[in-house]
Amino acid sequence: MAKMSLHSTSLHHLLLKYALVTALMAVVVKMITAVHDLTLIDVPPFSLDTHPFVPPKTSDSRSPCPALNTLANHGMLRHDGREITRTDYIRALRQGYNLSLPLATFLTISGHVLLSQYSTLSLSDLGRHNFIEHNASLGHWDAVGDEEYAPDKTSSSLISQLVNQSTDGRTMSMRDLSAARILREKAYSRPLDSLHEEIARGEMSMVLGIFGRGNESVPISWIEEWWKNETFPRDFVPEHEQTLWKTVRGSWKINMLMRTMRAEAGISTWLLRHLVW
Repeated sequence: MAKMSLHSTSLHHLLLKYALVTALMAVVVKMITAVHDLTLIDVPPFSLDTHPFVPPKTSDSRSPCPALNTLANHGMLRHDGREITRTDYIRALRQGYNLSLPLATFLTISGHVLLSQYSTLSLSDLGRHNFIEHNASLGHWDAVGDEEYAPDKTSSSLISQLVNQSTDGRTMSMRDLSAARILREKAYSRPLDSLHEEIARGEMSMVLGIFGRGNESVPISWIEEWWKNETFPRDFVPEHEQTLWKTVRGSWKINMLMRTMRAEAGISTWLLRHLVW
């Protein structure tokens, strides 16, 4: 009887191991197939003649993100902004902003994971407060009180505050954008959590990489046209590929720069308070 019980237990363990290995193999095959399928996504060339700007209707879904709204306004994403698939997000990000496949895939999958929505995403879903959207945006106001969604409209006054940080009045450098982030966050008694700090810096890194053409300096006219009107500047062409590594590196540089600038400001404040004339 004991031998039969021992044999039965061993058989159960063997079947369990077989089931786990089979399940693991199925997951690996599915991942390999999914990656292979992503490499086969056809990415049309960037063309504002083929994809002219069409203003959104009041019934269209839009997000607090000017990058995605612009893609929808130009028809690179569904113009109504509703029930968009992962493949369509990846294709549009690559077509409109020349993101590398790893970066476009990372942003798309991360969005689904953070929102816990794994099929399709409407643009308005991205406005759910404190999931991907966060306080202290450089372009839109915060969600009010306990509202679930943040405003999806760009604030002209916030954009003006942003571009006023330009040191030359014509372009926005990494230092200028870092100064704008410091100024915006200064109004809050509590800092952003680490996740949303990283998201905020990553947004600025991509703006610099995409519109700065790799030289980390963006024309103010482009920022205003793109961010305020959610349309591509007429003379913009995404010639510079924005990779995941470049985005991470840019975010790290912005972080270091913000720390240095805050430290310098702290020293200056201390000197003003304690300097004896």
